[in-house]
Amino acid sequence: MPSSLPVLIAGVFLGAAAYACNGPAHVIGAGGKGDFSGPPTPATPSRRLLATYVAKTYPKGRFRRFDEDGEDLLFLTSLLLPARKICSAEFEIRVRRRSNGGLSYEFNDFLLIGFAPFGVSGDRRSLFRAGIWMGDPPGLLAKTARIPLPAVELNRFVLLTESPHFLDIMLHDDTTVDYVKLILRFE
Repeated sequence: MPSSLPVLIAGVFLGAAAYACNGPAHVIGAGGKGDFSGPPTPATPSRRLLATYVAKTYPKGRFRRFDEDGEDLLFLTSLLLPARKICSAEFEIRVRRRSNGGLSYEFNDFLLIGFAPFGVSGDRRSLFRAGIWMGDPPGLLAKTARIPLPAVELNRFVLLTESPHFLDIMLHDDTTVDYVKLILRFE
């Protein structure tokens, strides 16, 4: 059982929290099995995610399901966060390009992870915002992205906002999504 005293590692004192993330992983996920097979399955966006400006600009029926190919389909889903103190968090998403390596329109697709409506400050803000294919060679057709998320921001959100607490995910809009996962460890 870890003590609450600081530990000396490589000449640096670390607090007890530095090694407290040793419990089993708790996985919250949605979508496919990692192989882009099977019929498309529905995504489950939160009410706040559906109420965002971007979601409202897409015509009805233009939302992407898991394992659904096509262009100009906005992907929206949400994962319910547990009401526990989180020690570490990693987001994982498996995606596939629509093209076969040539120039197509998924090169500018971007991923937003956070709390809708994805502000730049406050409780409901973006934790990650970047192009999903930025820096990847055109020949890379599928990949699994693993993105560390700040546990302190997840904890702040759970403590300061009303329930239910959702981690919202938005992906624009030519990339197929197989699955999403949030891998958590607790103190």
